[in-house]
Amino acid sequence: MGRIHLLSDIVANQVAAGEVVERPASVLKELIENSIDAGAKKILVEFNGGGVELLRITDDGSGMDRSDALLSLERHATSKIRTIHDLALVNTLGFRGEALPSIASVSRFRLITRQQEMEVGTEIKVEGGKIVEVKESGEAPGTKIEMRDLFYNVPARRKFLKGEQTEAAHLIAQLQFLAVAHPEIAWTCVRDGKEVFRLGATESLAVRLSDLYGSPFLKRMKEVMPLEVDGIVVRGFFARPGEGRSDRSHQLLFVNGRIIRNNLLSQALREACDGILPKGLHPPAVLFFELDPAKLDCNVHPAKREIRFQEPAKLKAAALRAAARVMGNFEQAATGIPPLQEIARSYQVQRREYPTELFSERNAIIEEKGERHASPLETSVQEPIAAIEKIPFRYLGNLAQRYLLLEEEEGLVLLEISGALERITYDALYQTLLRGALQRQPLLLPQVVELSPAESSWIMAHQELLEKAGVEVELFGEETRASVSQSLKVDAVPVIAAQVPVATLLQQLVHDFQQEESRSSLKEGKRVLAVEETLARSVSGMVAQAKKLPEGETAAVMLVRDLLRCSLPYSTPSGKPTMIQLSQTELRRKFSK
Repeated sequence: MGRIHLLSDIVANQVAAGEVVERPASVLKELIENSIDAGAKKILVEFNGGGVELLRITDDGSGMDRSDALLSLERHATSKIRTIHDLALVNTLGFRGEALPSIASVSRFRLITRQQEMEVGTEIKVEGGKIVEVKESGEAPGTKIEMRDLFYNVPARRKFLKGEQTEAAHLIAQLQFLAVAHPEIAWTCVRDGKEVFRLGATESLAVRLSDLYGSPFLKRMKEVMPLEVDGIVVRGFFARPGEGRSDRSHQLLFVNGRIIRNNLLSQALREACDGILPKGLHPPAVLFFELDPAKLDCNVHPAKREIRFQEPAKLKAAALRAAARVMGNFEQAATGIPPLQEIARSYQVQRREYPTELFSERNAIIEEKGERHASPLETSVQEPIAAIEKIPFRYLGNLAQRYLLLEEEEGLVLLEISGALERITYDALYQTLLRGALQRQPLLLPQVVELSPAESSWIMAHQELLEKAGVEVELFGEETRASVSQSLKVDAVPVIAAQVPVATLLQQLVHDFQQEESRSSLKEGKRVLAVEETLARSVSGMVAQAKKLPEGETAAVMLVRDLLRCSLPYSTPSGKPTMIQLSQTELRRKFSK
């Protein structure tokens, strides 16, 4: 008997489900894209148990007749493609022809649809990929698709799903992306029987962004009026100078209506901010790129998250030009390099010489009396240079308000000030957390912060963790709101992070802890150390950005002293160097060319 055989349709669909059905949010994306392609003007999304127990999408689109409804559950069935040449011209969202049968093969599935001109519609029930009932329906025109018990018949896949809060957050985030892409559609979201948000249709992208993410999100950006670069039209919003985040979660990039993650575009937007935004930060952006469908391939990834571009250089140029509209300097945005005159102006080195012997006497006095002097993290108070203990460097000056220039026997040392502050803060905070002695500062007036439902849901599910981090937070106002953003009231923050804006503190903590959760494969009882490290790393980065940089020789020497006392003084908590050395041999070699 032969060893090769054909898979049954059900098994083939379950294999295909592994490509297009990763979690409830991927199901939501596939089904809503079909609703959009059907011309829906109103879309209702309901889910229970993070979308695993129930996910239901109802639209008022064109609907299907009985034969099309049955055919839509067959593999490779689609209304968008007739020949292979059509793949290059697809400008609709859903077209693979595997979504519905794949979803139906791993859930208890129900499809109800009715065309606008028909008196009755069709209802089809599917159990694990097998049609069990087909009957007439009297539902309103449009289409309703209901999925229950995702992966009930594929337990090996179900165990890879995250908790209810995490899956719900992914659902809401996915729905937000789709709502941004289509402000002309009215959206309603209901979670576990409670309305999360209701958005009216609008022609204004600004209104939609404000409703979804709150007015503070929109105020951080400036509108990019439509512009065309080599046949590519760009519009949307881009960060005002100086606005940035440590992650790209506030970068929403759409190509022909699809949200994508694309390193080429993200790098271009970051290059546009070089010299304006500190390294490690990414500018918020909501940008729409429209180009000829024949010049891109949307079928690279099964879930259509990735796009291959025929002319990536032109796309990058369009992104740079859009960012330059806000930054106001296209030449610098296009190259990422400031003019030579600017470099010359920023290079202000004031060389000062002082005898290092002055350190030893004061150091001995400090040790004898047991005195403790404040570090740059605690004050701007300037001690006499002789009052600070000896360091193995000689201070030369500051470069571009970012680096300390230091001299040692072997050559020149450049110390990045923000990186040093980050390492110093991390070590101090980490040791404090291990001792359980973190101090929190009650706010004189509690601050109300508007966050996305995904961020709010995570925060409310991890209040105990945040209290450990020194943050006291609770829901504020009504639980059900007309917009997607939700209000939280913050009553206290850790003393060490008092200078960090409260909204920034919350968003960064959420992002860093979510990343830690996704990376961690350890048992719950053994994750305490990872939690301490994550919290210290997160807060130290924010404190370093918010901290006023030390000025003057005394403060600089104190900073170096505190850095050298750290456990790993030569790198930041994320592994970047805090200082680099240019040896005299290397300097001679560079000047001898």
